[in-house]
This record gives sequence, C-alpha cells and structure tokens, in this order.
Amino acid sequence: MMAGKRGVLSALAATAIFLGGAGVDTALAEKYQGSMYVAGMGGHFADATVVIEPGKETPITVTNLDKLDIGDGTTHPTHDARIDNKNRNILYWSTYKLDPEADNKTHVGKTDLKTGEVLQDTALAVPKGVLNAAKNYCASGQSEKYFFPIAMTKPGYISVINKADMSLKHQVFLEGTEADIKKPYKYMHGISSPDMKEFLVTLNESDTEGKGYGTTVGKLHLIVLDTEALGEGKVKVLRKGVITANPKSSISFRQYYSNDGKYIANATGDILFIIDAQTLEVIDAETVSPLEQLHDAIFTPDDKYVVATSRTKRVRAGVTPKNPKKPSGDEFLMDGELKLYDVSQGKFVGKSASVCLSCHDEELGTDEDAPHAVLCGLDTNWD
Repeated sequence: MMAGKRGVLSALAATAIFLGGAGVDTALAEKYQGSMYVAGMGGHFADATVVIEPGKETPITVTNLDKLDIGDGTTHPTHDARIDNKNRNILYWSTYKLDPEADNKTHVGKTDLKTGEVLQDTALAVPKGVLNAAKNYCASGQSEKYFFPIAMTKPGYISVINKADMSLKHQVFLEGTEADIKKPYKYMHGISSPDMKEFLVTLNESDTEGKGYGTTVGKLHLIVLDTEALGEGKVKVLRKGVITANPKSSISFRQYYSNDGKYIANATGDILFIIDAQTLEVIDAETVSPLEQLHDAIFTPDDKYVVATSRTKRVRAGVTPKNPKKPSGDEFLMDGELKLYDVSQGKFVGKSASVCLSCHDEELGTDEDAPHAVLCGLDTNWD
C-alpha cells in the first residue's frame, strides 16, 4: 500500500478492519491499567503508572510518574525497554551511544523492577565490520534464553545475549545472508512475536552507500526470521515484505505484535502502520501531525487499542514560531507523549498524555536552556 506525502491513499482508510470488539458504544466502559517503562536519553526510564479510559477526552492518565535510573545521559542513554516474558519483574535494556567512560563501548543490562536495582551491566565493544557507530542499540526481542538487542549502526546487527549472565554469544549481521536486501539502509529495528518463535526485523531503505546513513526513500523492508536459529547465531528467513511509505519522513522505528500474534503495530515516524503479521501487508495507516514523531507502539491486552510513544514539539510559552508547523531552535521543547489509537475505528482518539516534561519542567525548568525530553521505546506490565 502507498502512503501519500502527508497522508495515505483514501483507499487505505477503507481497508481498516474490525480487529477487536471496541467501538464508540463500548469505549466509555473500557478501562486499562498498568505500569509503562518508557526509555529516555537521560540514562533512565520513565516509570509511569497509567489508567486508560478510551471514551474520555484525554484517554490516557498518568496517575504516578517516577524514574528508573540505569546510569546517566553520558554513559547510559537508552531507547530500549524489554520486560522478560516469563519473569515480569526483570527489565532488560541496552544503550544508544558509545560510553566514553567504558572505552567507547555500549551497555546491555537488566534491572529488578521491584527494587530498581541494576542486576547486571555488561559493556560490549562494537563488532568489526561496523562502518558507522554514531547510533547504537534501539530495539530488541527475546527468546526464553536470550535477549536480542538490535543496533542502528551501519551496517546494523543483532546481539545474542544470554539472559542468565548477560554474556555475549553472537553478533549477527544480515549482510551476505538470505535476509540481505542488497540495498543501503538507515536503521535496523525489530521485535519477537508473543510466542517467541518469530523475530521481525525492519530496515529503512536509503539512498546512500558506504559509511553514511543517507535519506530514507519510502521503502520499509520487513523480514521475519526464525528465533531459534537466531539464538544460534544463524539467519533463517521465514518470509519478507516491503511497505511503501513517505520518503524522508517515514522511518520505521519500534513495533509490537498483537497479543494474538496476528498483527503488527509499527511506529514509522509520521505514520502508525497496522500490518498483517502473516502477509506483511498494510491493513491500516494513520498519519500524525508534523509536530509529532512516533517511536513505539504496543497493543492493549485485548488488542483493541494501541498505545504509541511520540516525540512531540511543544512550543515554549510566550513564543510565536516563524513556522508553527515546524518550530525550530529555541522555539520549542521536546516532550515525550503517549497517544491512543483505536484499532476498530482506525484512528487516534482523544488528547495525548505527557510522560516526560511534567518531571523535566519541575526539575530542570522551562527556559531556553532547559534540555529536551527525548523518549523512544516502551514496555508495559498490565494490571
């Protein structure tokens, strides 16, 4: 399916299907609660207790907001949250930048969600063959035994980490395998299926060979791998697909399968895609405003809704941007927000909820020197 410059073809909207039982009549009666762990560039996770009531004007309410530290913004900026499938008290994580205090290595680790204690922190050297390591781990999946953080380096790679002791078993590249798209790409991401038998990898085709990331050309490659083989350091392709989106603005970041494994919600910068997990075809697509950029998308337990993370530009108080659709420089502060998408209606509903600036404003201020709040991925323990 083809996405237009700032939207999707009208025919695409007509293909939105009823995946759950939610609708306008039942939305007021529905309620979800849980703890969301939202990754931040400051070396911590926002620990947000949320209540979701789809029928309300602001459907997502943050009833308590704390943070879970794994380091600081220099050593442990993170994009990745991954709660263990079997033990929901363990959070695995990985870091986005090279740590100058650890001989320019990255970190993978695990944290006890009950105590907030970092149980293990392993520093990993960037593997040979990487041309550009400006951007590192951003997404991940898992099997019963392994944690699989995925690097946005060029070329990208998947690390196979033993959950028991966080030791490195393999570094897996797609180049030269049956998963090789044989084209330049910008950023690799991915996720495991709920039964952990499949491992989805996404690649954004770009226009630049060699060391540079280049610019995305509007082609999102989806490659489903066998998870068991990946744990052995091997690449076994189960199926492939390509989605056509918007050049430059559409960049596949993180994604989740629905809990029944039938669908994939893919946060693609300017578009939220709902994808058939078997055919890898687009079912629905919903664009967001130019002030927003989607970075993750997780289904509610009944698969009726999707909670998406957004990096949202908030215009500073008293400032009138030269271009309201594209505020720049000190005209705005970046906030991290949660948005709710109704699967049956095929659209976002209600107002977004902040999970970053409510703390940042209090602790760091709102003047022109205040830092941006930059979120990325999330994982959730639902009540």
